[in-house]
Amino acid sequence: MLKRLCTRALFALALSSSACLIVSPAFATDAAWARLARGGYTVLIQGADASGTLSPAVDDSLDCSATQTLSDRGRQLAQKLGARIAARGVRIDKVLTSSTCNARETARLSFGSVPTEIFPPLDPVPDDDSAKQSQLEKIRAVITAFKSSGNLVMLSDRANITALTGIAPRPTEAVVVSPGEDGETIHVAGRIIFD
Repeated sequence: MLKRLCTRALFALALSSSACLIVSPAFATDAAWARLARGGYTVLIQGADASGTLSPAVDDSLDCSATQTLSDRGRQLAQKLGARIAARGVRIDKVLTSSTCNARETARLSFGSVPTEIFPPLDPVPDDDSAKQSQLEKIRAVITAFKSSGNLVMLSDRANITALTGIAPRPTEAVVVSPGEDGETIHVAGRIIFD
């Protein structure tokens, strides 16, 4: 009898422990939304998907209208992103974007009235390790310096977001970050899935 009780107790403990380890995407998304509602965070998003022929990696022109940079799905994702953020009442103070036309177009479709500027360190990372680290440090410096009751959005590419956070986001996902804690360079505060 005692052996059966001990076995049941151990089974119940193992079951409850494993349940605690599973964090559903909905919970992660809800927690990230709650943080953004408080403000003071940076939201890392990759530009929506490009159509047929990709735009150049870095395009210094001010006019991206010569090339269709987003697919129909990409435009829908960008509009959906902006609509979801607006519906949640999340305040976006500023948008920084890479020089790529798809990131700039995503910013325009998602955050049309928010002040937006091109921030070259958000461009695709170079192959040279020293230049890559320098570029990532410039991004980290902006994240660390950002202080506001609103939030900052950075539109970059997947490789930059992965290098900064260790997360490879989907096109419909944002990574919410803040300055590093306890030796971290950047603290991942949550993830938002938009589909």
